[in-house]
Order: sequence, then C-alpha cells, then structure tokens
Amino acid sequence: MSKLTKAHITILDALSGKDGPIPIDQLSGLPAAGPALSSHLEHLSSRGFVTRTGKAIALTEVGKAALTDAPPTIADQKTPKPAAKEPGAPPTKKSRLVALLKSDTGATVPDLATALDWLPHTTRAALTGLKKSGYEIDKLPPFEGSRSSRYKLVEAA
Repeated sequence: MSKLTKAHITILDALSGKDGPIPIDQLSGLPAAGPALSSHLEHLSSRGFVTRTGKAIALTEVGKAALTDAPPTIADQKTPKPAAKEPGAPPTKKSRLVALLKSDTGATVPDLATALDWLPHTTRAALTGLKKSGYEIDKLPPFEGSRSSRYKLVEAA
C-alpha cells in the first residue's frame, strides 16, 4: 500500500463523513489549496483512494480502509517521558546552554555559538526552544562597541 502523508489522511478524513461525490470547494479543513491540493488529490486518485469527476471527489472503499489502517496522528500519541539521566553522564546541550545563560553579564549569540560549537542560526533556534519550553530569557543591550545583544536567563522567584 502507498504511504499516506498527514495531508493525505486529512483529505481522506474530510471525505469520510460525506456520501457521494462532493465539490472540492465545499470541503473544509483541507491542508492545502491550489496546485498543492491538486497534487495531493492526483496522488490519492492514482492510488485508488478517491475518485475524481470534474471538480468533485468521493472516497472509495480503498480510501475508507486506508483510514482505518492509518497510523495514529501526533495528537493521539502520548509523549514518552525522557529517560532519567545517568549519574556522571556528560551534560546535555540544553543544560550547557542554560548554564551559559545564567552568567551575570549574559551571553551573546556569537559567544554561545562558539562555546557550544554551533552555528548562529542553531543557537537562535535553541534560544527559541528554551522560551517555548517555559524559560524566561531577557534581552540585554549590547556592550559598548558591540552590536550583539546579550541574553540572560531570568531566575524564577
């Protein structure tokens, strides 16, 4: 069987509650529009998951079966708990980044990139990841003669 992407499963799911051919523009929740949607529909049609008649599509028996065999979506899966860190194991990249951000003067992206042996865009992405995981990071003004802003981790009160 052909591997279904998340977009394909979303399209098939949108069709699952409908009887008979449905005009494409009447379906809601489709993951794409225009040429991208046409490409997805062509793929599904060529594999026998849907039938196309003009600007209408219908789910086939193969498509219905594919939905029942589809892997669970990300929302259905539980996030596994991280394994406990072994004593004496080397520090993680995240813990090294947090430690560098706790310094009194803060750290610039070039300083962090050099210390962690990362590229600047990787360093900025890691800072964003820390913010998304609940850390509060202050942006400090650059030192005299420098153009790089400094970042410092805010300690919880």
